Parts: sequence; C-alpha cells; structure tokens
Amino acid sequence: MMEKNKEKLSKFAVVLSRLRKERGISQKRAATDLGISQALLSHYEKGIRECGLDFVIKCSNYYGVTTDYLLGVSDSRNGVDAQSISVVVDEKGERRSVSTLTASTNDILGIALTGLKSAEEKSHVYDYYMLTLYRGALTLAKAGVLPKEMFKLDYSVGRELSSAALAVKDARFVFIEDKSRNGMDFANRTALSEIISQAEEYLLDNYVLG
Repeated sequence: MMEKNKEKLSKFAVVLSRLRKERGISQKRAATDLGISQALLSHYEKGIRECGLDFVIKCSNYYGVTTDYLLGVSDSRNGVDAQSISVVVDEKGERRSVSTLTASTNDILGIALTGLKSAEEKSHVYDYYMLTLYRGALTLAKAGVLPKEMFKLDYSVGRELSSAALAVKDARFVFIEDKSRNGMDFANRTALSEIISQAEEYLLDNYVLG
C-alpha cells in the first residue's frame, strides 16, 4: 500500500510540473497564484512532499483538469472517455469517425514533411498547423471549454494576429516548389481522402449557392 501511494505521488508530481510548463509560466508565478511559497511548490513538483486534498482541488481548477488526471488515475484531462467521443453526429444525423480525423491529420503532416526537402519548408508547415491549432484553441477558450489563463493574448487580438499570419503562410506556399509529382502513393491515404470529401461536401452544402 505504501509503494502504491508513492507511485501516485510520483505521478502527481510529474503531471503538476508538466501542466505548469505547458502553460509557460514560472514556478514563482504558479506558486503565487496557488497561494503557496515557491519552495513548497518545488517540493510538490519534485515529489519531495505530499500535498493535501485541498491543494489538489485548487490545482485542478487552476489548470483546468480533473483531479483524477492530476493524480495519474486517468489519462483524460476533462474526464471524458475517449471512446465516448470516437464518433460525432453532424447536422444531417450522419456519423463521422473522430479516428478518421486523427488519421488524416497524421497523413497530411507525414506527406508534407516527407515531400518537402528543406528545413525551412518543413518549419513553414509546422508553423501553419501550429497557428491553425492555436486559433482553434482560442475559439474553445472563448466558448469556455479551455481556461482563458492559458493565453497571454486577448481573444480578439490572438484571433486577428493568427488569421493574418495564416494568410501570409497561405500566400508563401506558392513559392514552394510543386511536389505533386513526387511519386508518393496517395491511393492508400483513405483517411485523408475521406476528410477531403467531407470538407468539400460541407463547403458545397453550406457556402455555395445552389
């Protein structure tokens, strides 16, 4: 039983430290926000000392995750089982697989990073997707799904800047050599093909006048 408690404490320490670093804040800032000394937070993050339940709950609210995630009991940050959101239903009642979305993202990134040669081009693709995810995260924060404390920029400012940056990225893509004849086998990219089909169907149904 003693060893199991130590294992839980170790997981808590790792998760606690990781969440702070993901947020990009200093240990001093986090300690101040959580109402404890930096030295004590350092001990918690290193697993030297064990905290009380009240502090676990405070950290849960501060970082926007469940206490089970903090303690290493669950891999889900928000308490939602991944299996329960494996399928979503659209406005027409059609079922869409979330795993298809995940697989197609891996496909398109793999194609891009394999097909492009220079480090600059690969960095361009990384930045493009980083900004896309950031803009999506901003929208989720606006809707109250993500904690606003994760962001340094105001929603409107972040949205405008990321949209402008993406527009610049789009424009610069024309300067990247055409890789469409690189011999890669696209026939097996079934997940990506499915997402392309879904996206075009959505655009035609919602944004093209019949």
